[in-house]
Amino acid sequence: MDAKRALEDGKLVLFKRAGIWQARIAVTDRRYIYRSLKTSDETKAISAGRKLFYQTEIKIEQGLPVHLRTFLQVIDEYVEMRESDNAQGRSTNRSASSKHTSDAMLRQIKRVAEFWREFAGNRSVEAIDDRALRDFVAWRRRYYHGKSDLPRNAKLNPADKTLQWDLTLGKTIIRYAHERGYRGHKPLPTFSFTPKQKRVRPAFTINDFNVLKDKIETYVASTEDRDKLAMRVLLHDYVLTLALSGLRPGEANNLRMRDVEFLTDSDQRANVQFHVRGKTDARTVVPHIDVHELIDAIVARRGVCDPDSHLFAMPRGGPVRDLSEQFKAFLDYAGLLRNSSGEKYTLYSLRHFYAARAIHRDIDIYTIARNMGTSVQMIEQYYGRSATPQSRARKLGGERSMNAIMA
Repeated sequence: MDAKRALEDGKLVLFKRAGIWQARIAVTDRRYIYRSLKTSDETKAISAGRKLFYQTEIKIEQGLPVHLRTFLQVIDEYVEMRESDNAQGRSTNRSASSKHTSDAMLRQIKRVAEFWREFAGNRSVEAIDDRALRDFVAWRRRYYHGKSDLPRNAKLNPADKTLQWDLTLGKTIIRYAHERGYRGHKPLPTFSFTPKQKRVRPAFTINDFNVLKDKIETYVASTEDRDKLAMRVLLHDYVLTLALSGLRPGEANNLRMRDVEFLTDSDQRANVQFHVRGKTDARTVVPHIDVHELIDAIVARRGVCDPDSHLFAMPRGGPVRDLSEQFKAFLDYAGLLRNSSGEKYTLYSLRHFYAARAIHRDIDIYTIARNMGTSVQMIEQYYGRSATPQSRARKLGGERSMNAIMA
């Protein structure tokens, strides 16, 4: 007959199974938790059992779950929830899907979650506190140091903005655990990381953009290979649309034919507008009028097409994921990899070009912010320097008035 010991007024019961001591702890009158004490020695089992009992009592007092949840388990649960949300968005109509997790966001969550899995190890979710968050930033900053190979698009020294985003995901997962009662009454961590330097991607200058427009036409015409030609035509339409609309690459990737609406403006000019599922919320984007010709050309090439098909589709019909490498190859061909200050141009430089040009054209800053799906503060912070002294002087000086007489 196996040995059995009742301790702590019967709330802790130790018993042997296959020669190893086990513990049964009463959580309520009818609920128990069972743990192996991993020893065959009775004295050690009693000590370990009492320690486990007191830890459980403390957890109950603090409102913490007595069944330990590791941060790894919570990460898995959170990612699964976002995957489900993404799938639900795919199956709903356009206006509803804008409120769900996008494909691009899900990929980003899964990528950064891998860092947290490695950092957290088997730590319990309540152990990820302010100190752990602070340690994560230092750990993430040196993550690739000493590694022989860097993954594609990874940087040896991550930008402050990258560190901020990675930390934000970790805090979001902690908040998710908190809302589900996995952390009991323990307060949420308050540590935050503020980038020391705000990195502004360079905007194409007018001269460089004019070169880009000329060179991309030549780039398309310089190949007779059918597959390369289709890819370069796609790049041509994609690049010019980004530059003339201010769309984010991810927003352009998600556009479908049904999101394109043909219209006539107040000057009776034909144009289009895009119904965008953006980074912040759904919005309507009105691009520069020249985009109308690009869309007309896309429609003419395709003929009759499914309204749910992507506006920018790969040569074999699949959605665009990332044209960064193709764009870089083109910039290399055009001799436009960097601006005069040595800063690298990227696809986002096209969005910055749009903002800078809109300011130069004296478009109201609130209209620019609304069209780009960002805040007035961001426009002022990142693009305000693009306004020329002459432009600022004219705006500040106002209109001449014969009735404005200085006393």
